[in-house]
Amino acid sequence: MAGMGDRLWDIGRSPAQHMTVLVFGLLALLTGIVATSILAVAGGGGGATSIIMAALILRGIGGFFVTLALFLGAYAASGDSWTTTVWRIAQLLAAVLVLIFVF
Repeated sequence: MAGMGDRLWDIGRSPAQHMTVLVFGLLALLTGIVATSILAVAGGGGGATSIIMAALILRGIGGFFVTLALFLGAYAASGDSWTTTVWRIAQLLAAVLVLIFVF
């Protein structure tokens, strides 16, 4: 039976699954940010705390999946060319920046 690491490696190697994880993370992140922005514009009411809680949870889930997709993409990239190395470093830097600014 395949372990969790083997399954994550398979996700990182398949471009379609990699993009699915990335798009899901970006959509969750965007939804959380939009919910927070709408609450700031519309004003707080009785249900403001539940909307804030849902927005923070969505931002956390989105940040996790975006970071996961970036780390897996950098880990699963193959080749020793100069452009591949630069692309790996760029993905790792982007993942660290997502970790810093989202969490």
